[in-house]
Amino acid sequence: MTQVTAEMTPAEALPSDYWVTVPAGPFTMGSDELREDGKPRAAAPEHQVDVAEFRMAKYPVTVAEFHRFVEATGHVTDAEKKGRSWVWIGDPAVVVPDQDYLWKNIDGASWRTPHGPDSTLEGKDNHPVTHVSSLDVAAYCAWSGTRLPTEAEWEKATRGTDGRRYAWGNEEPTAELCNHTMNVADTTPVDAYPGSAGPYGVQDLTGNVWEITASAFHHYPYDANKPGRVIKTKEGEVELGVIRGGSFYNNCDPRGCLAWVRIYNLPDYSCYDMGFRVCAR
Repeated sequence: MTQVTAEMTPAEALPSDYWVTVPAGPFTMGSDELREDGKPRAAAPEHQVDVAEFRMAKYPVTVAEFHRFVEATGHVTDAEKKGRSWVWIGDPAVVVPDQDYLWKNIDGASWRTPHGPDSTLEGKDNHPVTHVSSLDVAAYCAWSGTRLPTEAEWEKATRGTDGRRYAWGNEEPTAELCNHTMNVADTTPVDAYPGSAGPYGVQDLTGNVWEITASAFHHYPYDANKPGRVIKTKEGEVELGVIRGGSFYNNCDPRGCLAWVRIYNLPDYSCYDMGFRVCAR
């Protein structure tokens, strides 16, 4: 048991079983799969990447953990500053692929009120926190003495060294394996699928919420030092980041559960199906 002292960071005060050690060594990253039009996807080409040993949190950061951070620091999230965040507003019983227009930027939606101003977090302490941006996550890491995983670390924790398609292996995702493709239509507790952990024991890697990484979005092969794609916004030019793992929504397509699927992300963007997990420094 960890002996807590006043000098410890929140991360140092965590129990040892909060962390899973992922060993050093090479693994297969990416995929050579093609789009329907025959062009390479964002995860191409498949290639070998070597990572150093690291420790990753067994679960995504929960509502309760994020609440402790806010109570300690007074942090106000980007969604709260803007007064709105993105929420899926469709009927969970009527799921039609590619209905992205059913995501709306809802006034009053934030990590405290995930569906809008009349919603609450009642009963969701052990669910992943959502409606947090990459900037909010950086503040959490600075406070807690942790860091975000790189894209390569995240994928190794998920795929191991056997090149598996999903955290649990090569079996196609089902409602029993993870929270995906609107089979729940909401977040679930981070420990809800213990039998679907990755090869090293990291849980809830697939589905539930997309996870923010520390990496910039660039064309493969992966290079931790390569700058990311830059786009112009109303606020100026910004570098895109990477999110991983799929979510309860997945654009109503289970393909988002594949271990190599990667999506770009804006630094101040927040929504109801994106959260994060941390690594030890």
